[in-house]
Amino acid sequence: MHVLILILLFAVGACEEVYRQKLTCPYELKNESLQRVWCRQSSADCCTGFTFGESAHVLDGGKLEVTQGLGSFIVSVLVPSHGEGVYWCGLLGKNNTIIKVAEGYLHLSAASGHHISIWSIIRWISLLLLLMVTTFANLYSRATSRHMFKKEEELYDDIDIPQIEEAIYELE
Repeated sequence: MHVLILILLFAVGACEEVYRQKLTCPYELKNESLQRVWCRQSSADCCTGFTFGESAHVLDGGKLEVTQGLGSFIVSVLVPSHGEGVYWCGLLGKNNTIIKVAEGYLHLSAASGHHISIWSIIRWISLLLLLMVTTFANLYSRATSRHMFKKEEELYDDIDIPQIEEAIYELE
């Protein structure tokens, strides 16, 4: 039973892992040295954001993590800097034009602290109910086992072993 409780606690801990939204940004190897761009779309052809170098790993005060790869970089977002919306990742080309390589809609998550999801509340209530049911089932099982053992002892209390041996001797 203790193992079950440990597994449940581990599962709840895993569920509390920080939720990050990710956007993979592929590019041609010839553009590898260009500045990277991260921005929120403000109109069909424009966005607001910032640029960063290929060696950057943590940006925007820790709200963004960048993983560099060969021919791509991945932006992991804990909290969208400029709120919900369509975000672009890309490269800064000649004449300061953005070469958009990917876009994605990012939403505010429970991890951002802006709202508490109903699933979060239900998960904790379910955990408490599961722990209570497990505890009561274990207690009931122990009580039933003790009661059954006591009944078995009572069954054999009135048996006289010498009489059984005498009966067996007479049968032979």
